[in-house]
Order: sequence, then structure tokens, then C-alpha cells
Amino acid sequence: DEKRTIYDFEYGIFNRGAENYEEGDKSVSSTGELEKTTVVKAKLGTKFGVRYWLSRAGFIGEPTLHLIYHVPTMINPSTGEFVDKIEILQPESKLDYQHVMAFEFAHQYELVPGEYRLYVFFENQKLLEKTFQVELQ
Repeated sequence: DEKRTIYDFEYGIFNRGAENYEEGDKSVSSTGELEKTTVVKAKLGTKFGVRYWLSRAGFIGEPTLHLIYHVPTMINPSTGEFVDKIEILQPESKLDYQHVMAFEFAHQYELVPGEYRLYVFFENQKLLEKTFQVELQ
């Protein structure tokens, strides 16, 4: 039950620190106001995603969360690697604490239009899912 485990869910674009962005920087803050939208313009320095609180209800101890990003296929020019899925294990996730799951356009090759899906899982239970549509400028 999503309401039991996730609360104060917000989504959109994080704008703090994006003004003077340089490629590879990753300095856009996850704090401050969110521009609430699911449509994102592909631009270096743009950071978008979700911010949520993890409830104590239903957990024993601090859970390991599985964060999954499904993204349009990107090709890293320096490695030749194809990327269409990013997975992160977040051990000992604090309860009654604000968490952020975000994607930031840090490199030119990441500016790919299409559907970006963000998922948060605990064991086999999907806690959160949010879809963003990225468009070229």
C-alpha cells in the first residue's frame, strides 16, 4: 500500500543551482521549490525527479531500497556503452526522512528525448513510480 510507506510525494524539476551550469558539473540542488511538471526540456543542468518521505509503517529497521531508472537509450561516447536502465541499491534508507530520486542532464550525450520512468522498490513491492516526458528544446 503506497500510502502506508511513502508520503509527502512531490515531483518535477529542481531549479536551484542550474543557472551557471557547466557540462559534467552535477551541482544542481535537490532542495528548494520544485517546478511541478512531468514534461522536461532536454538541457544540460536540468535535474528532474521525485522527492518523498519514507514512513516507519511497514518496515523493521532501515530498509534497502532499489531505485530503477528506465531511460531512452543513451550511448556514452567515451566508453561506447549503451545505457537504457540505471539501478541503484540504497542500503539503510532512513525512515521519516526526505529522500530524492532524480536524473540530471550532466553530459551532452544524455540529452535524449523520450520517456523517463523512475521506480522505487522495497523487496518485490513497488513503492513509487513516476514518468517524465523529455523533449528537445
